[in-house]
Amino acid sequence: MKTFSLFMAIACFHFSAAQPQKLPDYFKTEVPRGWVCDALITGDLNKDQQPDAVLVIRNTSAGNFKLHDGLGQDTLDLNPRRLLIYFREGRGYRKILSTDQFLPSVNSAVNPCLADPFAEGSIGIERGLLKMGFHYWLSCGSYEVTDWDYTFRFQQGRFELIGLDVSSLHRASGEMSATSYNFMTGKKQEISGGNEFFPEKDHPGERWSVIKKRPLLNLAVMTDHTVKNRDW
Repeated sequence: MKTFSLFMAIACFHFSAAQPQKLPDYFKTEVPRGWVCDALITGDLNKDQQPDAVLVIRNTSAGNFKLHDGLGQDTLDLNPRRLLIYFREGRGYRKILSTDQFLPSVNSAVNPCLADPFAEGSIGIERGLLKMGFHYWLSCGSYEVTDWDYTFRFQQGRFELIGLDVSSLHRASGEMSATSYNFMTGKKQEISGGNEFFPEKDHPGERWSVIKKRPLLNLAVMTDHTVKNRDW
């Protein structure tokens, strides 16, 4: 899990939004008409030393663009993103997972001031683990910047959530906090009292506690609210 150094990652407020990417021929057939590719990464996810693949595509249907009268975006792109995971087998790939429920859309009907949480680098593979991180920054209504970073491992025939890191920065006061959950060990690390802007107020403190042991969450059935609404 991450430590206090993660605050440096959220000190920069301007993340580059995901841009449509060109796809290798093999994956072009995986993108339905009217969808575009936001990300494609490769790496070993099931310990067979083969380059598995994670594909993120986004619908562009005009019917999912909604006009908005008020603060924030004038037009909200509420098209879903789809997460697809493939295992390399021989000369091809086998689809392991497909879900439209977990990844955030470009805009939010609930928070019209929210910038696209999905940016370049939001998806990664590190040491066989699937990493997904979303950056929540609002142009109006809040000074809080929050990052949600998820760690999944392929085990028991599915991708299970084994770690979660949540960090926040107040753009006006500089106050910072972070919470790291290790669902394998049942431990939670909380860091508070830090300040990005004022060294004289930067006094971070650390606290460890035990969290409830529950069955690990399955990515295939998670939504973007599953963890946020969970009582830890």
